[in-house]
Amino acid sequence: MIFKKVNIFIISAMLFIACSREQTSWDVNSTLPLFQTEMSLDNVDTRYLKPTLTDSSYLLNYENLIYRYKINDLQATDTGIDAFFSLRKLKLSDRTIENNITLGQINPLFKILNGQTADIPAQVQSNLEPTDIDASAFFETATLDTGYLDISITNGLPVNISLIVFELTNAGDNTVVALDSFKNINKNGGIAIKTIDLRNKTVTKTLKGTIKKLITEASGGLVLIDASKGINVKLSVRNLRPRNAIAAFPTQNVIDQDEGLTLYMGGAEVKYFKVASGQLRIKVESTIQENMSMVLSLPGAMKDGKPFYQELKMPGSVGNGVATTQQIYDMSGYLLDFRGKDPLTNDTVNTFHQILRVTLDSSGRKLAVSLKDSIKLTYRIEGLKPEYAIGYLGNSLSRTGPKVTDFSLFKGLDGDLKVKDINVSFVLRNSIGTDGRFKLHSLEGENVFTNSKVALSANPLMNDLFVTSPIFQRDKYTETVVDLNPNNSNIKSFLENLPQKLNYDLETEISPNGNVNNYKDFVFDNSRLDVIMRVQAPATFAFGGFVLRDTQGLNLSNIGAMERIKSATLFLDMTNSFPMDFGIEVEMLDNQYKSLGFLNVEPVSGILAGDVDANGYPVKANNSMMVIKLPREKVGMLKTAGYVALKMKVKGNGKMQRLFNTSKLKVKSRIQFEYEARN
Repeated sequence: MIFKKVNIFIISAMLFIACSREQTSWDVNSTLPLFQTEMSLDNVDTRYLKPTLTDSSYLLNYENLIYRYKINDLQATDTGIDAFFSLRKLKLSDRTIENNITLGQINPLFKILNGQTADIPAQVQSNLEPTDIDASAFFETATLDTGYLDISITNGLPVNISLIVFELTNAGDNTVVALDSFKNINKNGGIAIKTIDLRNKTVTKTLKGTIKKLITEASGGLVLIDASKGINVKLSVRNLRPRNAIAAFPTQNVIDQDEGLTLYMGGAEVKYFKVASGQLRIKVESTIQENMSMVLSLPGAMKDGKPFYQELKMPGSVGNGVATTQQIYDMSGYLLDFRGKDPLTNDTVNTFHQILRVTLDSSGRKLAVSLKDSIKLTYRIEGLKPEYAIGYLGNSLSRTGPKVTDFSLFKGLDGDLKVKDINVSFVLRNSIGTDGRFKLHSLEGENVFTNSKVALSANPLMNDLFVTSPIFQRDKYTETVVDLNPNNSNIKSFLENLPQKLNYDLETEISPNGNVNNYKDFVFDNSRLDVIMRVQAPATFAFGGFVLRDTQGLNLSNIGAMERIKSATLFLDMTNSFPMDFGIEVEMLDNQYKSLGFLNVEPVSGILAGDVDANGYPVKANNSMMVIKLPREKVGMLKTAGYVALKMKVKGNGKMQRLFNTSKLKVKSRIQFEYEARN
């Protein structure tokens, strides 16, 4: 908002115009308030520069993290099982059927003699009438990859059989399934058995059994003729695994695993693993038209006192499609026993016991299945990260550097600074449950404003430093502290360089002496080894060129009648209670913080110091008015200005001065425009 006090001028101008025919002009002033701000050492960072409770002076208390090593980058690699099950592994039921060939069928004469006694002569017969055999209890049809047919012939005749040649064919196309000879079968119950390999055989449900040749001995006297008795043929199939089949498949386990699954842990050997995050993913794809069920058990995975156990029903496929079942189990919160299947007899590491069974649930229906049909199972442990882990964390050596990190204590400050009574410590803070070793190769502080670098030279940091293990409890840690002072290091000159960046090269080693704790090391998800620089000191400094900075936003883009502005004047009313004088620089910036140029500030003597008592405590603030004149040729930058940057540089006297939080530098600003008004 622009405050104009020109009413009296406008009235006078109107009267003047009414009385004159000549063009005239005059000057009008307009003043606009801009911004106000306040700067103190609280603006540096109150986390580090804190007022004391006794006299409100400052106490410097600062920790800067140089490097952090996290062993929780320990992560179990994704692992699992891929199981593939085809019809080649699917079994048909072992079955047996019986069929009788009676004495009357062998020779119709015996039907006439049925019930009588007779002396039966030796006989030789060929190609007896085939007998139908119903094998539908086996399957509709099957081409067998493996399997066996046991043919058992029992002689119920009253005479010995010297030879019987038996042939088994498929009724439809008369292809031979089995052909074999049986010799010397005793009368009245003698048995002979032959096994036929059915590999590559096709067998249908309708079979024909034919006695191709029968040679019997003479009875050697009168025997009772019973035409209903004869030869009993028993057919038994076993271990049938079809290449393709139309059959009713029995209930059976198609996948059955009971074993340990080992995970790679990046060199660590873990006994117990509490899961912070991770999942178990199971996917089953099947083209078989039978339902299945799955049981997954992890006996060594406990949560709320119960082991992990899941049952899952999986529907069969429809037609020629694929039935897919996928399940994801969240493993968060489970404590995994990584000692293997039977830790009492075979204690191992990184291995959990898993039981996985997939069962084909028989419906009794006859289904068409071929070798193209399959069951595919994918079983994956994914993204397993520990809340904590116990075991041997492995010996790992990490060399880090050269690397760069921020040093926030002197962020935004430059100039000359001398410190007094400063206490600096190099701290190794360890919350990893094992011993460690640390070696600092180099540490260099860099002042980005002056491009000056100072390398830290410290005798206590020239050798290896060792850290010890904390107790087994979250957030507990041990500290190894190395104190640095002007007698054992150049820490004073290192800090007085006001570094904003630290360039470091260091190495860390976990378990430098190996598995000395016998698998009792541990790590939590937030366990780490922090390398810290700790600074503590009363804030008593000698200042020279010390700088305070502030940037304020401007919005002067709506200034009208720019062509009529003859000049502008920026006034900065400075109220200073710091015990030191300040020089000031003012820079105009555009909306992208790019410089538009510096402005000339008067008086060049700068900002006067405040008054202090004998103890250096502020008692009176002094005012200084800074004036910045903008002639017509510089007024244009106001239109594009987005910010004004103030840089207050201490005019130090080289003496140690104590700072208090009551020291302030207050700024109020306004801008005055001089317009040229025309009729």
